[in-house]
Amino acid sequence: MSEITPSRLPSGRHNLPREFVVTSQRDRLLDSMAQACAEKRYAEVSVADIVSRARVSRSTFYEIFPDKEACFLAAYDAILGRFVTEVIKACDDPNLTWPEMIELGIEASLRFLAAEPAFARMCIVDMFSAGPAALERYLSAVRMISAFVDSGRTMMPGREEVPESIASMVVGGAAVVIRAEIVDERTEMLPEVGP
Repeated sequence: MSEITPSRLPSGRHNLPREFVVTSQRDRLLDSMAQACAEKRYAEVSVADIVSRARVSRSTFYEIFPDKEACFLAAYDAILGRFVTEVIKACDDPNLTWPEMIELGIEASLRFLAAEPAFARMCIVDMFSAGPAALERYLSAVRMISAFVDSGRTMMPGREEVPESIASMVVGGAAVVIRAEIVDERTEMLPEVGP
């Protein structure tokens, strides 16, 4: 997850700061959660699966997270933060029209998901089986994206004729298409389904 955190720390005694060690372990656990979900799906993933991939002890896992769900939610929050940053960066030009912003946002979204297939599966497929907190986070993200899409409706001619619910319907439909591509193991092809 972090470009500066090594994938494995030196074994034995070392002079690395405790904060660096914990960050490295946490990042590896988050990445391991996504990788494990990509292979087994959330319901089948065990803490043992996560710690073996991350190369940390079970006790280290429980020092960082109280349970598997907390690790899953932390991984989701981390990747969502990166996703939002990338989409905002793609649309951050005051000279863009609303349709141009939407097109660039869709393209950035699909490129990001294609580049992060394990996280894409975790965030768009496994969210539905990871419990109520995960589902609420997913729905919150959908509402956030819908609000972004809807923000341009006020700039459209004839906006009175466009129902407020259209943004939610468009985002929901796009989510179904994206989910189908991921389930069918075509995540890397996502940029091709966009505009």
